[in-house]
Parts: sequence; C-alpha cells; structure tokens
Amino acid sequence: MEIHVVTVPWSSHEIQVREVCEAVFATEQGDPIKWDAEEDAASHVLALNEAGQPVGCVRLLATGRIDRLAVLQNNRGRGLALRLLETTIEEAKRLGRSKVYADVPVTGSGVYKRAGFSSVGGEFAADDTFQQTMELVLPIAFQSAGNIEKPTVRIQEVEVDPPASLLHFHGESACIDGLHRCLTEATKNVRIYSQFLDHTLFDHKQTVEDLSRFIRRAPPVTLQILLHGSQLVVSRGHRLVELARRMDSKIEIRRVSPDVAQDENTYVLWDDRGYWLLPDYREYQTLANLYDPVQTRKLSDRFSYLWSLSSIDQELRVMRL
Repeated sequence: MEIHVVTVPWSSHEIQVREVCEAVFATEQGDPIKWDAEEDAASHVLALNEAGQPVGCVRLLATGRIDRLAVLQNNRGRGLALRLLETTIEEAKRLGRSKVYADVPVTGSGVYKRAGFSSVGGEFAADDTFQQTMELVLPIAFQSAGNIEKPTVRIQEVEVDPPASLLHFHGESACIDGLHRCLTEATKNVRIYSQFLDHTLFDHKQTVEDLSRFIRRAPPVTLQILLHGSQLVVSRGHRLVELARRMDSKIEIRRVSPDVAQDENTYVLWDDRGYWLLPDYREYQTLANLYDPVQTRKLSDRFSYLWSLSSIDQELRVMRL
C-alpha cells in the first residue's frame, strides 16, 4: 500500500496527528504527549496511507527543533521515518530555517544520520534513556547583512512558495472541482496518469476547458497522458483525446506496458510542485496539495519510469473523432 507524506496545518489535521502520537507515545511507550501552545504555529508532517488514514507524523517548531517522530508499529521497516524527516527538512528550507535539530535516543539516531544529520556534543541522560542532539545545517538562499537596506533581497524574500496544505475532496463533483482548482495552478507541464482516462473526471467540460486553456499558452508547455487501455475511450469518444489530436505538438497520449500496468491510483501532476491524487481510481476520494514538491517528485519519478516503458496506442491514432 502506497504511503503519502505531506505537510499539514494543525487546524485541519489535529485529530490525525493526535491519533498517531497517542498510539506510539502513550499506548506503546507509556509516555503520553504533553500537548502545548506551539501546535498551531508548528509545521506538522503527516504520513497517510491510500485510504487517507494516518500512519506516521513528525513536528517542526519555529526554532528549527524537530520532535515527535512517530510511525505506527505495523508500518515500520519501510523507510517511512526517513521520508518524514526528508519532508520536514524541505519544509524547513521553504521556511528559511538556518538549521534543524532534534534530541533523540542514541539507539534511534541512525535514521537522522541517513537524513544527513550530524551529532552535536556528547550523550546525555534524559527520560531514562541516553540521548544525542542531532543537527543539520541548511542552505539559505538570501541572508541580510546587518541593518543594510537591500531592496532586491527584500523583493526575493517575499516571493515565497505557498504553504503546503493537504486538501480532501469526496464525491464526483468535489473531485472535479478540486481538479479544476489544481489545473489553474499549472504553468509549464501537466502529467496525467489514469487507467482508462475516466470520463467522469477527464471528459468533463470544465476539465477539458482548463487543459485547453493551459495547452494554448505560449510554448513551452506540455501535457503527457498515460493510460492502461484505450477501449473505453475509443468506444465512447473523449473530448480530451479530440484536443490531443488538434494539439499533437503539445499533447502526447501513450499506453503503459501491460507488464507494469498495475498501479491503481490516478493522479495529475504539474510543474514538479503539486499533485491531485485518487488513491483508488474506482473511488472518487481525492487527496491534493497545491505545493508539495517532495511528494510530487516521487509520483513524477514513477510516471517517468512508466512513460519510459510505454508506447503509442495505434487505436487512438485511428480513432474517428
């Protein structure tokens, strides 16, 4: 089962974060969490399975301190703790933190080392265990020099990316509305992975209009579409395929090799920044994030791999429009 790691606000995901922390720290370790006043201001990174259920979490404080790294017992041994840390590091970079650090049990420092952290100082006793401070210095794109006014630097500092926020859409109409919201963010490239180019979602008038508007922008813009099969598209017709025939220099539709056509999720990616995802293409339950380059890159890498094994579908070429 695929796991998605995303940065979420406390205001909308408090229940999921509490669920993981209570299970790991209170129930399993007998050390209940002391919830504090920093929850709202902190960045919370959450791991969700394909059903949208929380299976791991970690917290990043404004000081750069990382704490509460937790993974549910039956999801361990899959590299999830490292993915949580990697996403937290990306969030810290986005926020302009100069470093991140954590006090961790010596026996649990390995995952921090794999994420690039180094030990600082010696071991110390805390909470009946020996702990070690782990630290990772981060690159900073822009740094002010004293009180000197630098207008060009100040301009760059306000051009920050939007905060990552996990969105949920339930039902056909909501999924279409969410897809519309996401497609309006695209500026350079869009990648669609859909088993049969779902007519409800991708033959919808709004979706086709959004993609048509995107593809008619000045070059270079591209739209790549991967399918498992074209039977339904050919038998029922499809407005997106019609658009591809008219704009074949910018739109390419290919069929995944049957040997690897096993993925059950449907997704749309844009500009290596955001994603819109149906964990199960048979259910209209969508997760989306307008800015999550880490998770988007993971999906994009999978798409690139499948694209490399794909071929042009001759049935689509001869399809009468």
